[in-house]
Amino acid sequence: MYIFNLSSKSYLKKIIILLTSMVKLRIRELAQENVYHLLSVTSGVSEEAIRTYATQTSDDFKKIAIALNWSVTEPGVAQVFQMLDPVKAKDMAVDLLSTASGISPDDIQKYANENQEFNITEKIEDLKKIAKALDVEMVELVKPKEKREAIRLKIAELAQDKQISLKELANQSQVDFPIICFYSSQPIEKKKLTQEPFHTNLSKISVALNCNLEDLQDTKKAELPPTTLRVKEFLDATDLNINDLSLLTGANSEFIDLIATNPMDLRNIPSWGEEKVICEIMCKFLHCTCN
Repeated sequence: MYIFNLSSKSYLKKIIILLTSMVKLRIRELAQENVYHLLSVTSGVSEEAIRTYATQTSDDFKKIAIALNWSVTEPGVAQVFQMLDPVKAKDMAVDLLSTASGISPDDIQKYANENQEFNITEKIEDLKKIAKALDVEMVELVKPKEKREAIRLKIAELAQDKQISLKELANQSQVDFPIICFYSSQPIEKKKLTQEPFHTNLSKISVALNCNLEDLQDTKKAELPPTTLRVKEFLDATDLNINDLSLLTGANSEFIDLIATNPMDLRNIPSWGEEKVICEIMCKFLHCTCN
């Protein structure tokens, strides 16, 4: 028998967080993907038959209607046939979901708003009805977070080409050494490159390396990793702020803010040499027991 290896407390906490989180739903997307299923539920006609009808020409559809003894007018046949078209059917998906789930059109429209957030706990009964109507698991209704485009910076490679260490680069650029190490090893959200303090820091680094800002950017696509250190949670629990933590540890407040807000690739954490206080900060939030 397979034994689930996560601690029960850890697993339970993840479930609780999920159930109490504000999430966005992918109701419209799922309704459009399952529009023929919804049409089947609301009409009583099998989904297989509906899909077959959708592949027919208008004349074929009329022949099928006659064979099934459907009493339909010419305009009616044309209207139904248009609705069965895969593209046009998607326009009716949300309305069909309202009928199939028994949830009011106004509420379904709110759930279908891809920018609106909902508390799962408060909406669980409606979500059960929606999932049943769509014939999907409830967890499939939750819209995953959009992956934010990121950039990896070639600072370490460019410094190596010029035969200077990152410590020397920090001195020449007047950008703190830990920040340069972070920029060199971690993906940075692309839109942040034009924001402060990133833009000023990178400008200083590019001047020191005698290159353009664009030269610092790796052309390979990158995505932000899913892990963010629990710095803010720690600060809230201790009633401290970033400046307090900076004073207590001796670490630059900008760097503390950086590791608190920028997701990290934990497989690529650099060794920061004599900056032992930085390592201690990292270990605090990673629950690391290294020496």
